[in-house]
Amino acid sequence: MTLLSSLLGFLLLKRGLGPLGVMRDRARQVSPTNLTVRLPEENMPSELRQLAHSCNAMLDRVQSGYEHLSQFSSDLAHEIRTPVNVLMGQTQVALAQPRSTTEYETLLASNLEELTRITHIVENILFLSRADHNAVTLQCQAIELSQELQKVAEYFEGLADERNMSFLIEASGIGYANPVMFQRAINNLVINAIRYGDADTCIVLAAHSDSHGFAVTVENHCPTVTQQEADRMFRRFYRGDTSRSQPTESNGLGLAIVTAIMDIHAGNVRAEAYDDGHITFRLDFPAKE
Repeated sequence: MTLLSSLLGFLLLKRGLGPLGVMRDRARQVSPTNLTVRLPEENMPSELRQLAHSCNAMLDRVQSGYEHLSQFSSDLAHEIRTPVNVLMGQTQVALAQPRSTTEYETLLASNLEELTRITHIVENILFLSRADHNAVTLQCQAIELSQELQKVAEYFEGLADERNMSFLIEASGIGYANPVMFQRAINNLVINAIRYGDADTCIVLAAHSDSHGFAVTVENHCPTVTQQEADRMFRRFYRGDTSRSQPTESNGLGLAIVTAIMDIHAGNVRAEAYDDGHITFRLDFPAKE
């Protein structure tokens, strides 16, 4: 009788642990090259079904993060490769035969320009990395919105004049944010508007505050884009069309940095594209806690 009870107990235990063995075998298949495997949830006891669901949700996040990191690494390598190849090519040509002092000075000036591009890329990557890991210290203070936007317009007035573009400021009230990051976010939006907006148009900088916080908008006219394209502009190293594929100081990271700055402030950023070619970037900052 004892032997029979032991045998039945062993069989019941083996049957009860069977689902764990299935989960174990499936988990062994997960690897960096095979992140699509998921633990079975059907035909599992309720307790194990909840565990499998939680593990699958974790694997979804891991897969998304891994794919994002892989794409980011690929884009970064591609972005840095261009200025490095330019540096190598120009230097090899210069060393092929003796050059005059003027030619060497021209080469050094060109190389400095490319090195500056690489420096900007590295600085932006480091900022985004710190933001991703919540390593950016946020020190906010009250800022006068009209005054801050006026500073931005004055700073970029010369660059806008080259394309016969002008600024219109419609702002009032007080905001609460980190002044340096606020300026950087608005600067990136204005640079984007000047670089990709239509010549002979006006860039509208507007801001207002209320009990819920304050909002800033940058509106300009540009070649018509869809709302889907506008949403993708915030991706790192985004290149939407031929004009956005040309080497620029932002290197496709300007709007991604704006997103990171808004995340640090617990705010939101969005772009609204219209059929008439107008596009509006809106930053919503929360009220002071």
